[in-house]
Amino acid sequence: MSKNVLLDDGRNIVKKAERAQDRGDLELARELYKRGIARFKNAAEITDDFSEISVIRSLTSYYQNRLSLIQSQLGLIEVKKPLIKETSQNDITGLLRGTGVNETVLDAVIKIALEISTEGREGRSIGTAFIIGDSENVLARSRQLIMNPFQGYRREERLITDPDIRDNIKEFAQLDGAFVITGDGVVEASGRYITIDTGLVKLNKGLGTRHSSVAAITHMTNSIGVVVSQSGGVIRIFRQGKIAATVRP
Repeated sequence: MSKNVLLDDGRNIVKKAERAQDRGDLELARELYKRGIARFKNAAEITDDFSEISVIRSLTSYYQNRLSLIQSQLGLIEVKKPLIKETSQNDITGLLRGTGVNETVLDAVIKIALEISTEGREGRSIGTAFIIGDSENVLARSRQLIMNPFQGYRREERLITDPDIRDNIKEFAQLDGAFVITGDGVVEASGRYITIDTGLVKLNKGLGTRHSSVAAITHMTNSIGVVVSQSGGVIRIFRQGKIAATVRP
């Protein structure tokens, strides 16, 4: 299949998505946008034409923004709405209790996690993790895998709630290790390796070391963990060593 067929196929699919969105069928529009974006990414992988790659990237960015808008309208980004539960915790207030994490900070992290989950980076799926709250203890129980890219910047330049920081977060999400964020939203570090024994926690089979490490750190500290799975893009929220909620993109 030629690159033009893939690109044309993607364009046809997103046009159908736009029509579905215009008539209010947001669920169908969401699925069509995802399929169209996937076609664009496939088209980008098989072409050496730089001008065509530029067009594809522009289309991908535009329709990812439309997809994000639909997800917001459907309540898939708004964490104040009920999440898909896997534990007895039944609301965000209960999840945050005792952590010192601001609700707007968790909301910002979930939004970025959803974007990472649906968009990936450079045409490929990625997984990452965020540890929010009790950052002093989290830092004491982890170490840098790389030089900390957030070190040396002013506090106000490292706020996860600032939309201008999002692209940086997505870029560093490709690196191994977790982000460490204070309860009031300051990104302290990325590329942190959690040094706690993961044998302290038990998770369902199929979840890898990223999930078990985050579960372990939330078991030993008053933090909340948010993990984006590279396989499937499912977002799991951890508290006290267990999965407290799940968000499916």
